Amino acid sequence: MEKLVNNTFSLWREQGSLIIKENFEVFRNLVAQAKDFAQCGNYDAAVVYAEIAASYATYNHCGLFASPELEQLLFTIGQTVIKGSSYPNQSMSAHKVPKKILHVSAYAHGIGGLSRMIWRWIQQDKERSHSVVLTRQALAGEIPKTLKDAVSNSHGKIYVLDQTIGSVISWAKKLRQIAASADMVVLHMPNHDVIPIIAFANKEQSPPIIYLNHSDHWFWLGVSISDVVADMRYSGMRLSQQRRGVEIDRNALLPIILSPIERQLSRTQAKQQLGLSEDAILLLSIARSCKYKTIDGISFADAHVRLLQQYDKAVLIVIGPGNSEDWSAAIKQTQGRIKVLPQTENTAVFYQAADIYVDSFPVISNTSLLEAGSYGVPLVSRYPYSDNCGILGADTPGLTGNLIRVQDLEEYTKVLSRLVEDEEFRLFMGEKTRKKIIETHWGNNWQPYLEDLYLRAYTVPRINVSLPQMDQIFIGEPDVFFPEIFHHEKIESDLIIQANLRLMPITQRLQIWRRFAKKHGSFPTGLLLPEWLYWSLRKSNLGSILPKRFSFLPF
Repeated sequence: MEKLVNNTFSLWREQGSLIIKENFEVFRNLVAQAKDFAQCGNYDAAVVYAEIAASYATYNHCGLFASPELEQLLFTIGQTVIKGSSYPNQSMSAHKVPKKILHVSAYAHGIGGLSRMIWRWIQQDKERSHSVVLTRQALAGEIPKTLKDAVSNSHGKIYVLDQTIGSVISWAKKLRQIAASADMVVLHMPNHDVIPIIAFANKEQSPPIIYLNHSDHWFWLGVSISDVVADMRYSGMRLSQQRRGVEIDRNALLPIILSPIERQLSRTQAKQQLGLSEDAILLLSIARSCKYKTIDGISFADAHVRLLQQYDKAVLIVIGPGNSEDWSAAIKQTQGRIKVLPQTENTAVFYQAADIYVDSFPVISNTSLLEAGSYGVPLVSRYPYSDNCGILGADTPGLTGNLIRVQDLEEYTKVLSRLVEDEEFRLFMGEKTRKKIIETHWGNNWQPYLEDLYLRAYTVPRINVSLPQMDQIFIGEPDVFFPEIFHHEKIESDLIIQANLRLMPITQRLQIWRRFAKKHGSFPTGLLLPEWLYWSLRKSNLGSILPKRFSFLPF
């Protein structure tokens, strides 16, 4: 097994280095196009091409986790297009602590750790007023009621930028105006959103800015404007310092916040609701489908076949993949004791029925681990990498010392076998894990981390953008593993350009549309609509007459 893993990793290194070099060249070309538009004074096109470049680097690893060159371009554009017409809020100087917090995100979903982090943050931080700006909510649909209620209860407001007529730059100006009344800004941004950098390029006239590093294992924009980067785990903090150039005093630890979880059902009662026998041993895993991938011919389901064949009472339920992976062979080999369900918000009964929680693989899911651990379920995660690849493993403050991490499938099966056989050990590990999570991630125990973060952002000197730097490609661990683990299929730049076409100025939109129409023979005319108009029509009665293909947007 060890020889097989070494051979696989050697192949990944070789292939990964070639892919990263190719991706880096494409990224450089996209950045160059953004620079060309900026030099011609066409800032509206330049910022969209900058977003395209950032999207490409996010979905096709380029040996970068940040781009000083791209951020410098956006920073310069922001300083040019947004003049000093807004004045900094003075209320925080008088109070010495922030009273009005502005959270900025692209969109809010009912499902997903990032959206939950925002509204749980607001619900917990009751002494302050919290408002939210959503830059691209049209992509996600209705704003979750939980977020609406949390903001309303804190006497804040929700602003949606892409529901107003405008462009990327005009939305950035609007964000800057909204932020003028805030004491502090927290960015919960998708990796490629250029709007905050443009909005807050004039640092001396901006509130202190915190960047929540929720996507610490991917490329992202925002280092240049963030006074403090709030890392949610230790490996993310190390990577911020080593690969994004974040100074130590600008790094702070902010664990994932969890709502207090109390059992409503015993394990036996929960199993009954799921149609499982009382003596069944339930192994559970919950994550988005993209976190379960077949690696080296072994699927997530395959990794559990040997265990399930050994223990007739063991059952594996995996929530998230749905039909995205073909696990039929493994299901057949285990007489149907592997059950695969689609993504759902209603996971509580499954957590309460679980005896053992097994982390997604090859991409981990810290939020799901924490939620399972909060119910007193022992946690097991696979980590077959070297010490240089900490960012690929599960590690949050509440899991330290309790998460059972294994290197290979042989050890994985051995650990799971002990947990299946030894109920006393299972219960002991589950309770030990639950107590540590409560001490770190629940409500009032989490609040001191937040207060320290606010204080750090308030007292640290405002970040100064350094002289322009050239982006330097890195080819080594963990980067060389990314193409296989995170980006199994390359997302071409043309696809990303199409996804952003409606954000382009009309001249560039027409030029690109004609090029694609010529290349493909035909092309959806709906892509010629500006972003704000397209989504306005989709929400109106006219939306029913728009062909479905006009809703093209891969991300």
